[in-house]
Amino acid sequence: MNTMTNRELERHLFDSIKPVYGEREARAIQRFLFRALHGLSDAEWLLIRNDEANSEFESTVKQAIPSLIQQMPVQYVAGKTWFCNLGFVVKPGVLIPRPETEALVTRIAEKFMDTSGLRVLDIGTGSGAIAVSLSVLLNRPEITAFDISDAALEIASANAEMHNRNVRFYKVDILDKKTWPEGGLYDLIVSNPPYVKESEKAFMQPNVLKYEPGLALFVDDHDALKFYSAIAEFAGINLKPGGSLWFEINEAEGDNIRQLLTEMRFSHVDILTDLSGKQRFASAIRPD
Repeated sequence: MNTMTNRELERHLFDSIKPVYGEREARAIQRFLFRALHGLSDAEWLLIRNDEANSEFESTVKQAIPSLIQQMPVQYVAGKTWFCNLGFVVKPGVLIPRPETEALVTRIAEKFMDTSGLRVLDIGTGSGAIAVSLSVLLNRPEITAFDISDAALEIASANAEMHNRNVRFYKVDILDKKTWPEGGLYDLIVSNPPYVKESEKAFMQPNVLKYEPGLALFVDDHDALKFYSAIAEFAGINLKPGGSLWFEINEAEGDNIRQLLTEMRFSHVDILTDLSGKQRFASAIRPD
């Protein structure tokens, strides 16, 4: 028989993980996990906060504690995250979508929201967050997405199905031209490719290094722009004249990416900043 109220269960989780995370982060993790598991608004939760906890809910929360103590990201523990106000399944096989990427999607959606029927390609789709969100936010787009990872494609497909979005997924290694699909011109190509240099690992959170897929994060220092170069080459063939190319980028590589895209004969090359003022996005146009 349950002895805990929902409020007591909150306290139990918070007290269990506070020594690992500190008060502020522990509180944020507790709120995220509870929201992901119970699906209630803050107002709805307050109405039942003093009620006896549902036995299944209590069991799930308690089972999550050891993983959280081991610093597994709460998104993986919950199996869910939010991106552009949409829920997404996430598992250790895919990168957890970041606020910076959300800002990229928002910029694109605001720029193209009045254009109907855009043909859009997301390269390195991961969880499908970019592809699915643009499918929701744009006006009747036709969305295609590539990834090299079978695990990522499975999760991305599930997310598209969950939101009733018609996204076409293909297994493609953008670094291997032999895997590039033939045909199909796009109005817009977007990518958040791996851009964290191996030398930057020392500055990253240990739980990111331990749990998130390195394949989606890291590049060798001596070839840090290899994905940008390959995607730009693909875009030079597969973007419609006048079509747009959008990237999320390493803040230290803005000038180099500008030079790369200019040398590859793209026009209107812009390096854009995020909310922190860091160079975080690049956009360019394939000339007519």
